[in-house]
Amino acid sequence: MADGDTNNSGELSSFLHLTGWRPLILALVAGLAGAFGLFGALSEPAEFQARYVIFADRVAADDLTPAQLDIFVEEIAQTAKFPVVINAVEETTGLIEEEDYTITVNQSGSSVATIDINVVTENFTDARTIAIETGIEALTVTLEKTLGNLESTADQIRVALQEEDARIAELRIEAGGLNPTVAYDVAVQTLIDRRARNLNPPLIAEVDADGNETLVIEPEPEPPIAELEAEVSRLEPVDREYRQRVDVIDGLNGRLADRQNAIRDANAALLSLETEREQPLIISEVVTEETSRIAGLLTGLLIFAVPAALLMILVFTIWDFFRKKPEVPLRRAEDFEPAGVLEAQGTRALPEANFTPLVVVDEDEEDNDDRTDVLADSSGGDDDGGDGDRRKSDDDTSTSKNRRSKDGRWGRDASSKAG
Repeated sequence: MADGDTNNSGELSSFLHLTGWRPLILALVAGLAGAFGLFGALSEPAEFQARYVIFADRVAADDLTPAQLDIFVEEIAQTAKFPVVINAVEETTGLIEEEDYTITVNQSGSSVATIDINVVTENFTDARTIAIETGIEALTVTLEKTLGNLESTADQIRVALQEEDARIAELRIEAGGLNPTVAYDVAVQTLIDRRARNLNPPLIAEVDADGNETLVIEPEPEPPIAELEAEVSRLEPVDREYRQRVDVIDGLNGRLADRQNAIRDANAALLSLETEREQPLIISEVVTEETSRIAGLLTGLLIFAVPAALLMILVFTIWDFFRKKPEVPLRRAEDFEPAGVLEAQGTRALPEANFTPLVVVDEDEEDNDDRTDVLADSSGGDDDGGDGDRRKSDDDTSTSKNRRSKDGRWGRDASSKAG
């Protein structure tokens, strides 16, 4: 650009090479490009948005804790993004994601038990259908996987119960076919009775050959006390293990009952999904409406206007770079003395000022003085020269004026007030 162009322009406009008529040209080109993009955005078909909510707590087990419910809901939201769900929806609706519609499935921020589904497509009915089918497929896949895990866990519990029952049968055999606890209790009681008998053995009468009766201690019955103690020692671990096995079996039976209840609830939820399209109980519609076109219009406007403006700035820059700059004649600057030049001046900087003191006089004395001054001036004018006469005349004139001023303002007023 020429120096004359840059001197009359701002720094930013000069940097962008926007001087003269160029901003108008830039605005015209960018406006036409933006109008083209705006027209293209207006010609696009309208889009509809369907918003649905999945209430996951209606298909979850009743005994889930809040943390477990949170995991279950997150699993449903993630399952909705799996290819198996997307393919199932495509087979059902015939619509392809990213081509015919866009969908977003996330766990709701307001509640831990809900899932939000947002679908945007060009058809009102397709938006609702895709949202419902996506929710149903995500719930179906998740519930089937959960049901499979529950059934697998239930099978493992049943196997564990069978192992415990087999061990219980072996313990019964070791206890002589009785309940090990009952057998152990009987053996302990027998040992206690035998010890009590040995501490105070009974006496019996014996008759000798002569027919005389004598009291003797009754012999210890069979089995001996040592065998009874050995039997108690043998049955004690059997009874302890039996009691532990019984507790384990009770716990497994409780877990199996919970799993069976969960399996029943999962099956009921899967059955309810078959009628969800006609009678929605789990998936609820929030709104299905036409989307706002403001964002699309702004995008269509800016996507053409901004590149066009940048392209014009680039064209201006290239043009100024290759254009031959006009030659500007050089002019020698005048010599400049930084200290400046002081010239003698014939006039004073400030005019002279006469300062007359303020005097308060009496009115009669002032009249006499005036007459005396007048006579003195008339007599003195004949003797002095021209310059002296003029100087005295000027002084007398200024003095008389000052005195008359004093008479009018200060002297007369002061005398009148004094009188």
